[in-house]
Amino acid sequence: MAPLSSVCKINIDGSRINFSGLIGIGGLLRDSCGSWIKGFSVNLGYGSIIEAGLWGLNMAWDASFHMVEIECDATSAVALLKSLIVSTHPLFSIINYCKMKIHEDWCCFVKHIFHEQNCAADALVAKNYDFGPCFYVFLEAPAFLNAMLAVDVRGVARPRLVYV
Repeated sequence: MAPLSSVCKINIDGSRINFSGLIGIGGLLRDSCGSWIKGFSVNLGYGSIIEAGLWGLNMAWDASFHMVEIECDATSAVALLKSLIVSTHPLFSIINYCKMKIHEDWCCFVKHIFHEQNCAADALVAKNYDFGPCFYVFLEAPAFLNAMLAVDVRGVARPRLVYV
C-alpha cells in the first residue's frame, strides 16, 4: 500500500542461505503515489537484517525525504529498533546507529508487516545472490518487479498462508 501524502515508504527484507551462511538484503523506496524512487540489493557475505534498515534510511535521507515509513517483515528487527538495547548486545553498534538516524531531523516510523506484503523487497533479496558481493542501486524498477509493483499500487490483497 502507498504511504500517506509526502511520506516516503521503505520496504526492506533480508535473507540467509543456511548452508553457506551468506546474508543478503534488499529494499525499495516509493513515494506517496506508490511510484518507484529507487531500490537496492546487497550481498553482504555476513551481516544482519538491521543493516537493511540502515541502507534504506541512508537512501531516504540522501533523497531528501523527511517523513519516512519503514516496513519490515522481520519482527525481531522491528523490536530491536523499538526497544532499549544494552551496550553488550552483539548488534549494539548497528542498532544504535539506526536509532540515531531514525531520530535525526525527520519523522520516521518503523513497523512490522507480514511477508506477503513485502514481495518486492523479498524479490530484490532473492536476486542479490545472483549479483555477487556488491551494493546495487536500481534507479528504475527492474523488470522482474513490475507485476508485483502494479498489484501493490492497486492495493490488491495477497492471501496469507496460516498453519494450524
